[in-house]
Formats: sequence, C-alpha cells, structure tokens
Amino acid sequence: NENTVYSGIMTVFVLEMKADELENVESITAVADNEFSIDISNPLNDYESRSAVTVRASDLVDTDNERAGQVNFVVKWEGAQKQSTLAVMSADDKALKSKKKGSPGFAPRPLTAAGEWTPVLAVDCRGLEPSGFNAGVDEFTVVSCGGSTFSEEVDFSDDWCEYCEKNEGAVSVNGVSFRWTAL
Repeated sequence: NENTVYSGIMTVFVLEMKADELENVESITAVADNEFSIDISNPLNDYESRSAVTVRASDLVDTDNERAGQVNFVVKWEGAQKQSTLAVMSADDKALKSKKKGSPGFAPRPLTAAGEWTPVLAVDCRGLEPSGFNAGVDEFTVVSCGGSTFSEEVDFSDDWCEYCEKNEGAVSVNGVSFRWTAL
C-alpha cells in the first residue's frame, strides 16, 4: 500500500555463496572491509530499486535519526517519511548466532566445501531489501590445498582458475552462485 509508513524494524539479510565444484581449494573467504556491489529494492512496492549500490563496512554515513547512529548506506525512497538504511554486520554479532547447539549459525565464515551454501556477508536492513549481488574482482581470497593464497584477480562473476606452484597443479572454483536469505 502506498500510504504504508516504514516502521524501522530491523531485518537481517545474509549473503550466501555456493560453488558447484572446488579443485584443490582449502577455503574461500570474503575480503575484510571490501567494497561490495549489491542491488536493493523497496520492500513496500515493486517499482523502486537501485542497482550496483556499493557498500563497505568502514564507510560510515550519518542518518536523520540521531539514535540510529551511523550506517553504511542510506536512501530515502520516493514519498517516504524516513530514511532506509543498511549496515554491514560483524561476524560476532549476536543476531547471527544459532540457537541450535552445534550449528554454526549465520555469521560469515570461509567456504570450504562444494555444494554448500555458506554465509559470506551479513547486513542489517531497515526499509530496504538486498535483491542481488554483483560479484567483482578481488572481493574474495582463495587458499589452495597447498597453502598458496590468491587475493588478486579473483573474480567469481564466472568460473575462476589459477596455477598453484606449491602444489604444482590447478586451483579452480566453478559454478559460483550467490543468494540473499532473510533471518
């Protein structure tokens, strides 16, 4: 409804990553304090959105609401009374912990197995929803089974492959996909 006023309720969204095939890969980790490109939308209608919004945990902006503090992204949708915000969450945030004993919860962690959805980024959203992720270059670090670290020119917008001198073989990541999950 067009007259609905955004309530400011926090919704946590987790960006999950999955690779269909890992060859000689020990782990994949999102680069700390990297700039990520995401698409966002207004949850109150289906026509307002923004593409390729860049977000970095260390880039802080003030909001109109002094009690809300600083966040990483602010937008004011057409006709909205309040700003909508997005804040990158730290891995140790209580909202990301699992209530099930033995479960790793939703805190970002390294991807270590093919075919498993793994949280790589978490955001606190108020009045907006992430609707897409635009994989770019150098957003992730790959560690090979031989112990080599690849952090330059890692690009998961397509399949990725490199040569590991320590292992004398290929290191590859194929069939990468991303999805947003609301907690």
